[in-house]
Amino acid sequence: MTVTISRFSSSLGIKYPTLRDDPLKNGLQWLKGKRADDGAEGLWRVHDNLYDLSDFVNLHPGGAEWLQLTKGTDITEAFETHHLTTTAEKLVEKYFIRKAKTPRNSPFTFKEGDFYKTLKRNIVEKLKYVPNEPAQRSKRITDFLLFAYVSLALLAAVFRSFTFGMFSGIFLSLTAIAAHNFFHQRDNFRMYYFNFTLMEYSEWRISHALSHHLHTNTINDLEISSLEPFLEYLPGKKHILVQLAQIFISPIVWCFIFLGSFIRSLISTILGEKPFEMVIFLPFSVLAAMVVLSGEIIFPLVMFSCIQLTGSLHFGAVGLNAAHHHPEIFHDGDTPRKEKDWGIYQMDAVMDRKDITGSHFLVLTNFGDHALHHLFPTIDHGLLDYLYPTFLKTCADFGIEWRLSSQIELVKGQIRQLVKIKPNEEPPRSLKPIKFL
Repeated sequence: MTVTISRFSSSLGIKYPTLRDDPLKNGLQWLKGKRADDGAEGLWRVHDNLYDLSDFVNLHPGGAEWLQLTKGTDITEAFETHHLTTTAEKLVEKYFIRKAKTPRNSPFTFKEGDFYKTLKRNIVEKLKYVPNEPAQRSKRITDFLLFAYVSLALLAAVFRSFTFGMFSGIFLSLTAIAAHNFFHQRDNFRMYYFNFTLMEYSEWRISHALSHHLHTNTINDLEISSLEPFLEYLPGKKHILVQLAQIFISPIVWCFIFLGSFIRSLISTILGEKPFEMVIFLPFSVLAAMVVLSGEIIFPLVMFSCIQLTGSLHFGAVGLNAAHHHPEIFHDGDTPRKEKDWGIYQMDAVMDRKDITGSHFLVLTNFGDHALHHLFPTIDHGLLDYLYPTFLKTCADFGIEWRLSSQIELVKGQIRQLVKIKPNEEPPRSLKPIKFL
């Protein structure tokens, strides 16, 4: 039996997640906890309906993995945000079993006429006129980043150059961030680029796509809980020494994101909680090539380790300063709005960076266009820039503020959020009173 030891609680009314304080804190444990909390009764839950999608798993256009992972959980948020048209709503009815016996644990709503459903309808219409070439450009950029990472790693080993190694690590991080664009989408080979780090795309489909994206900054966000107790982003009582330690320990934590993920995955495999997969060896294919070309073993191993640590440091620095951690951004524990529209909540839990908005390359490699990406995660990053006129008009119609900040302000804000103790007493503000249709 797991003992609840966390000092944090939900101001959104979310039940404290089962297994949130489990020492392993990985995606499979998170899903196991959701199966205990979601009232899906071993089926797939969408709103208050239960469906048996067993016969549809291998027919799912996005790939079987999405449904295999989520069996026994409430997939409402994923269902609403991953399917832009009404096709899925019509198709799923043939798999209806019965009504759920318990209310949803999630507070978020998706009602016709409210902000998110209106925005989605407007965006779908706009997408009819958006060219596909930018999505192809995203693929070319990501392919180049992987090529640069591997080439620089090999040069670093052959010429014994830590300068080449440092740049290789940075390109490894850029490759992973760009590949994140692809593991949100239907199955494709570029999602495996993410695995050239010591992380796994399949784990991040849970921790990032299914947890963080859909339950952003809540007590149910695995990207929040997995960093605790080293980094504590939710407001709550923190000793002064803990506050100070978090500031200085952050870069160290960032350095070991890749390695920590690999160790957790290895432990899960050894314990039999996840099947062994050959893809675990993918990152080491580059190490093997480094050994062969250099004719050495020890130095390539040292260089490969330095490349992974450098890449992890860059990945953590970019990711944790990208959009979500600032005292003016909603974190569970703060006073929320009365409205629980999922799209409005996402706007409250994010800030975009004006430094990179408008640049395809910077957006793709720096978790850019963050608000739009959270609202529509399956749309390629290259297409998001075309959606801003529709997005901003709908925001204005509903009085929802799209917040822009600078990168340096978000870095400072991330530090301030780490040491934040007192929750925000006022709910997030709107430009004008929200009027629902």
